[in-house]
Amino acid sequence: MDSCRLSVCLLAVLASGVIALPARAETINCTPITTLPAVITQSGNYCLRGALSTSITTGSAIEIQANSVVLDLNGFKLAGKTAGPGTSTFGIHALNRQNITIKNGTVRGFMHGIALEVSGGVSLGHIVEDIRADLNTFVGINVQGSGCIVRNNQVADTGGSTVFGQDANAFGIYVAGVGARVLNNDVSTITSQGLGTSAGVWAVGATGSLVENNRFTSSTYGTVMGTGKYRGNLTFGTSVPFSGGTDAGNNN
Repeated sequence: MDSCRLSVCLLAVLASGVIALPARAETINCTPITTLPAVITQSGNYCLRGALSTSITTGSAIEIQANSVVLDLNGFKLAGKTAGPGTSTFGIHALNRQNITIKNGTVRGFMHGIALEVSGGVSLGHIVEDIRADLNTFVGINVQGSGCIVRNNQVADTGGSTVFGQDANAFGIYVAGVGARVLNNDVSTITSQGLGTSAGVWAVGATGSLVENNRFTSSTYGTVMGTGKYRGNLTFGTSVPFSGGTDAGNNN
């Protein structure tokens, strides 16, 4: 087939609408979460089958009390914005758990959008990916533990909590623990109040961490690190683009 005929064929196919972008397949082999608040007490695969919202002001919309859990939001929204800026609610929360994966959807309007925390126990192996965390009032994504990964997320418009008084911090992504990986995230408009500070990534409590190929816009800091390296990150509208850690190149 000559190049002219090939071009004609491609135009015809495009005009017919046959070519389509690949779409993420919906997770169907899962235990559906259909009401809030919800508590996960057994390992396994869980998912949303539609958008869910709650106006609770304390506790968690979804509490994970088991290890080895995959929670797929299936492209849907988990929302708590109606609770207002005084909310103390977690969107998705776990404490001292291992091997939790949260992915593919929107978490909006909580104090902590996602918080996988550690306190006097063991937390490790978590993955948070393909999440849009927006309009959360304190932290968009908070992942603590060893060997955890936060990748391919969009975190936007974080801040505004009234819980901490007039000097309130705000963080897009907060990581702590050994070997944290923060990879290919877009973080924008992280707004502190009064004498508080704001950061796209706050990794002061992380050791041996890697922060790579992220984009940060509109915050006091782009990245604040303990020990670790950062590479290939872009910043715009940050007062201090990078603080701590080791510059491994191609940051701007």
